[in-house]
Amino acid sequence: MKKIKNRQKQNLKKSQKQKQRQERIKKQALSKQVTSQLNVEDMVDYALKLVDNGDRNGGKKILEKLKKKCGHHSHVYYGLGVLSALEDNYDEAIQFFSKAAQITPDFVEAHYNLGVAYQRQVVKIGETGSYGVHHAQDMLSRLEKQIQNSDSVNLDEYLRGCQIFKQGVKYMESENWDEAITKFNDTIKITPNKPQSYGNLGICYASIGKIQLALESFDRSIELDPNYEPALLNRKIVESLGESECLGRKVKTIEYYKEYSLENRSYIQEFAKEQGLLPEKTQIESGGRGIF
Repeated sequence: MKKIKNRQKQNLKKSQKQKQRQERIKKQALSKQVTSQLNVEDMVDYALKLVDNGDRNGGKKILEKLKKKCGHHSHVYYGLGVLSALEDNYDEAIQFFSKAAQITPDFVEAHYNLGVAYQRQVVKIGETGSYGVHHAQDMLSRLEKQIQNSDSVNLDEYLRGCQIFKQGVKYMESENWDEAITKFNDTIKITPNKPQSYGNLGICYASIGKIQLALESFDRSIELDPNYEPALLNRKIVESLGESECLGRKVKTIEYYKEYSLENRSYIQEFAKEQGLLPEKTQIESGGRGIF
């Protein structure tokens, strides 16, 4: 009974902190100054959350203010592109996604959304029954079906999850563990079947001494993919730590599925070869950055 009450108190406290954080982001978005690049990304994310929750005008107001204050920031154009796409204004969405990709050439989500927007624009303005329209419809249908089967969300939600995940990685790289944990948990709410999110959560928890939560996160990651080597290795490292003992090491991020799995390389074998043997405490690596 005591454990249940403690858990309820913790959940209430967590909910209150989340509401306070959202209010802080809203005030920053509507203020005259933006303090950092990560704050801009948070504000764009908050604006898109408002749109998802039915407050399209509120989200649009924030994005337009951000455009006036931070017109050089790729994520602002990305958010405007998402909003335009939701309003079926694909010509405008194409312009915004193109601008985002131009400002940040390695902004994968912007390039991906740009391609989707072009396909949807073809369907919207093309002649019904023509080859171009049929081909675009087929591609969009297959993509939507694939994402729906794997993650039970639509394409737009999936891409938003990718963007939030990328923000989490940036917070993790800057050792802002609390914000990173928030972002990875937000990602999991949208796409709960990605081992990378849980693996990165494990790293964040271990870095602030929450070893049990870290081990549980690694276990969930391995449950989703028993061959996910970063979680297998990182769990081995973290389980050697005592409760409340922190990693205290700089995080190095990798794109495991792209760099290792698709190329039939073994991350664990290469790590062991570099180190000579598996140490108790060493540099720990994230299992992915940017996109899933």
